[in-house]
Amino acid sequence: MADSLPAADPELIDVISAVLAESGPLTEDQLAAALAGRGVDLGDDPDDVLYEALEDNDDLMVLADKRWVSLPAVLADRVFTHRVSESELEHDILAMSTDLKPLDMLTEQERYQRLVDGAPVVGVLLPFDADALAERGIPLDVVDEHGALLLPPGYLRERGLSEGAVIALSLTGDGLSLKVVSEHVIRPEAVGALGQRLSAVLATEPDEPMPLDLAVWRACVDDPTLFTEPLPPLGMALDTCGLAHDGEWLAKPGFDFDRWRVELRCAAITRRYDLTDDEALSVLAIVMLYHQVAEMHETVLAVQDDEAARAAIAAEVIGRPGSTDSDRDITVRATMPFLAEPAVAEAVLAETIGSGSEGAAALVLFAEALEPLVSQAARPALRWLCGKAHERLGDITEAEAAYQAAESADPQWSPALVDLARFASDRGDAARGLALLRRAGTPPDHLLVELLEHFQAPPRRDLGRNQPCWCGSGHKYKKCHLHHEQLPLEERAAWLYQKASMFLLDGPWLGAVVEAARVRTQFAEIPHATLDPLGEALVGDAVLFEGGAFEEFVAIRGGLLPADERLLAEQWLLIDRSVYEIEQVQRGAGFTMRDVRTGDVHQVRERTASQTVQAGALVCARVVSAGDTAQIFGGIEPVALHQRDELIALLDSKPDPLELVAFLTRRFAPVGLSNTEGDPLVLCEATLKTGDPAALTAKLDQTYQRDDTGTAQWIEHVTTHGMERIRATLRLDGPELTVHTNSEARIDRVFDTVHELDPTLTIIDQSRQPARDAREAAALAARTDPADDAHHIDPTAPEMAAALDRFIRDYEQKWLDESIPALAGNTPRQAAADPTRRGDLIRLLDSFPTHQDGPGMMSPDRLRAALDLR
Repeated sequence: MADSLPAADPELIDVISAVLAESGPLTEDQLAAALAGRGVDLGDDPDDVLYEALEDNDDLMVLADKRWVSLPAVLADRVFTHRVSESELEHDILAMSTDLKPLDMLTEQERYQRLVDGAPVVGVLLPFDADALAERGIPLDVVDEHGALLLPPGYLRERGLSEGAVIALSLTGDGLSLKVVSEHVIRPEAVGALGQRLSAVLATEPDEPMPLDLAVWRACVDDPTLFTEPLPPLGMALDTCGLAHDGEWLAKPGFDFDRWRVELRCAAITRRYDLTDDEALSVLAIVMLYHQVAEMHETVLAVQDDEAARAAIAAEVIGRPGSTDSDRDITVRATMPFLAEPAVAEAVLAETIGSGSEGAAALVLFAEALEPLVSQAARPALRWLCGKAHERLGDITEAEAAYQAAESADPQWSPALVDLARFASDRGDAARGLALLRRAGTPPDHLLVELLEHFQAPPRRDLGRNQPCWCGSGHKYKKCHLHHEQLPLEERAAWLYQKASMFLLDGPWLGAVVEAARVRTQFAEIPHATLDPLGEALVGDAVLFEGGAFEEFVAIRGGLLPADERLLAEQWLLIDRSVYEIEQVQRGAGFTMRDVRTGDVHQVRERTASQTVQAGALVCARVVSAGDTAQIFGGIEPVALHQRDELIALLDSKPDPLELVAFLTRRFAPVGLSNTEGDPLVLCEATLKTGDPAALTAKLDQTYQRDDTGTAQWIEHVTTHGMERIRATLRLDGPELTVHTNSEARIDRVFDTVHELDPTLTIIDQSRQPARDAREAAALAARTDPADDAHHIDPTAPEMAAALDRFIRDYEQKWLDESIPALAGNTPRQAAADPTRRGDLIRLLDSFPTHQDGPGMMSPDRLRAALDLR
């Protein structure tokens, strides 16, 4: 295995698993040495390659002393018992609770999703597998948060099990073994050794609980005899040992899991929202009380009306007449003062309803019920929370009233002022919006500040402050329209679009924007890269229009808009995205574009894009009216000629945002590399060993063509595009047959052929190095020593240049009669003769590189001459 392997190569991962299974626990250095002993080359960055391979392998686990082990090897034939309940028998499931937790992770792998008798085993976890349970008629409440193993119907009762019977589950090379265990073979006295081993493992991290499965795995590594005989079910054994356990966690005796979880949540809230410890604790207390109220709200609404729910919640939060202070009352009074801090209130909003509407009605009632209990300083926060909840419910009238109530309680409380500024912005009142933002202390680089400053109309220069206003009201200009001038609609169109874009980011549409952004970045250099939702035009626009968010914006906030903007917004709802051809360009001003679906021609005002777009280009955009102009919001996406018809079909089908974004993001995909048969490019090499070299030589002579060097080397040919090409090479050196191909399909085909020729052949080594796209090819090239290229060809050498010229001229003649996807499957000759396709042909030839001095490049001029397009 002389060639280096990429970290994610399944072969490398398999070799690592095999080494650890044979050798037992190894450090990374010891593992690297063992791999080198097997001839595995980890390349120029062995540490990184090994680390990535270890992280990608679900079979492996790292111990506290940094040694790695193979989990299947550690758990092989270990026995974990479980007492079967009536519901498990009824529905043929095994709960993956404490008893069977050590096997849980491995049951996610396909090879362990069967029993040794061939019966399938399916892991189910809610809510992901609700459909699978519904198909079997299994109630969802039968499976808890830890999941279960789903067995074939009737499986448990067919084996004679009854309620309370004990089964033993273990891991074997053929899958999971499930056996019935007689009570008398279980030795309770062996539990003491288990407790000692687990206590020793927990002592390595004495102040923290440990995942139960991890603790058991480590104990098994330390003691090869542990769980090799049936013990009492693990949950019972842990109780006998006195160890604390809670679901999937294990801890020393007396550990307080509730307090630990509270501390974890407080620490997370502290980090997430940059709060103090006391502030984070107050957020958690308020959120926990809210969830109790929300649960009560849902329960009461199921049988009574909203007024009954309101009364029940008020009684729950405030207390009933005559009642004494409860722990809840004390908690409320201790934590509510922290709400006066805007960051705390914003954290409460995020931790209760977030950006969605679920639970918003309960939040309104919760905040209203709490207000009599809190100080004056905390009341603006409760009123603001009411406002946010009303907004999530689409009731902007109540939302604005709640924000105004918060402002009345504290004219400096910033969150309410910022939201009131958004309302002012929607109404087109930039001056009021900026005044509110200044009072809130909003920084000048805030998105809303920059937006309002950009669209604040300057005062008229032809009127003095004390002159009669131009509108004819009879008032002085300073009392009437000064600071309230309005820009022309064609300029405010961009403001309208930004209002809708801000609507995306403060409500339930945010999740859709994030999801579309993930699709947009699927080919990013940095995995899982994210986008500024407003910085990537297509993402927000697709959610606004294809996703329906703009329609909801108009329905909910349209009443706030100036009348002409409301009318313009309703017109935009009638306009579809389309594919356009750029016909003429006025640099720095705009361009003329023709809708290829309807033939409509638009003169678009677009300063930025007009600097780079070219006449003849195809683009995807949404062209909308804006006063007396046509403008484009949401970006301009270039469209390749061969994608035009497919994109038009997609647009006609009314795609959702993800479908549209995925299609228009294809242009960022690395260039796909394939051989002449269309197989993804993978450089494959394999060495096989034969027991009869002489017989194999004779059969290879009959099957393949020997090369002309006279050596024991054969070539398989294939004819593509009218030319004979090499499909595979085979070389026999003594008993070893070496095969080279450039795709996995090709090498697998050779394997099938040569095994028929010689059944004694065995594969002793192979490597498959992907070069399926430009990135993989670049990575492969980076691992390749240029000095190893003994067959470098200089294309500028006279003889080679002449050969390339002959080849390309011959290829050009063949190309004229080939089916071309960009021409809707027509050949260039057919497209030249078809008036409906002739323009596409001209556009295709215009897209060819104009530099024709390099050897082996097609000549657009020669092709135009051959097609009579000059």
